[in-house]
Amino acid sequence: MKITGTHQHLLYLLIGITLLSCQNDKSLELVRKAQNSLIMEQPAVARYLLASVSNPENLDEYNHMLYIVTYVGAKYETKEDIRNDTLILEAQKYFNKKGDTGESTLANYYAAQVYDVNSNFPKALEAYMHAVYNAKESGNHLIAGKSLNNIGYIYFEQNLFDSATVNFRRALLHYDKTENADQRKLRTFTNLGRSYDCIKKPDSAYLYFNKALDNAVKTKNEKYQSFSLQNLGVVCFDMEEYDKAIGYFQSALAMDATDNVQTRQIHLCALRIYNKKQDLKSAERYAELVTANLAEVTYIYTIKEMYAALSEYYGQSGDYQQALHYSDLEKATKKQIEQETNTSALLDADKNFYLTQKNKKIDQLQIYKHYIRYFEELF
Repeated sequence: MKITGTHQHLLYLLIGITLLSCQNDKSLELVRKAQNSLIMEQPAVARYLLASVSNPENLDEYNHMLYIVTYVGAKYETKEDIRNDTLILEAQKYFNKKGDTGESTLANYYAAQVYDVNSNFPKALEAYMHAVYNAKESGNHLIAGKSLNNIGYIYFEQNLFDSATVNFRRALLHYDKTENADQRKLRTFTNLGRSYDCIKKPDSAYLYFNKALDNAVKTKNEKYQSFSLQNLGVVCFDMEEYDKAIGYFQSALAMDATDNVQTRQIHLCALRIYNKKQDLKSAERYAELVTANLAEVTYIYTIKEMYAALSEYYGQSGDYQQALHYSDLEKATKKQIEQETNTSALLDADKNFYLTQKNKKIDQLQIYKHYIRYFEELF
């Protein structure tokens, strides 16, 4: 049979459509496999699979948004920079509007991470709250726990310690329903201990830091063993058990896992202890170390504590000019912290989330009442 030009054109068109369809089917399969790898906590595998998706912008809207969520999630979990990955915000809006709780859970969680790394904590808080709500609806206890832990940390950083404690405890409830969550519990135990320490509940702080230490030993996490020993030393200092505190600090310093940041913090705590004991000879050594460490410290709360400890040391040693100098620096740093704290915006974000959920429930109730009236009229 002779193939005319028209027939040949149609044949090529058919082949092209078939190839495109096969390519789309392969891309959809890769996106689905990548998403599953991300959920199974294999982000490197997810990145590898997504790299094989050609022209993701040509996917249908649903799968394109799914690609974005998985791509940003895999980048975040492999510790890559996601500050500029704002397309996730479009995906978040899309899945929230669509009402798909499973996809919305991940979209909100990773949108929150983008807000978080860009220091937009009110928006991060709101997105984490949506992630928790959807995660509970879809039975995703891992994301619920991770989101609640991060909510707690945002509150902690803004000095809202009671709210932080509530969310950390809620995170643990979800981790209890998740397999292989020991490492995550370890972090949350530590966060709870720090929160209780900040609200002057040393017994509770000691309890959770001890849980963190036990968990770190169980999972052979030397970094957190060191960190937990340091934290227990801080709590013992708060309880005025100074010799016990020094013992914990020495144990931490003896570990190879103890890094320079921890060492600087331990030097600060040792200075504070010897200030309290009025042991000027021992305090002098640590005052020199703390002064030498000042240039290396970037965490503003630690800087404030360093200034306070140095001011107290110089006051006890009779160098009142230096004592006043560090006292002024402490006051200036405290004022800076107060200016940078965005408590009101966080409370507004908290309120906005619950108002949104309340309005959704009202809308659902109105729909339900409408259907009741409809069926009453029918019968």
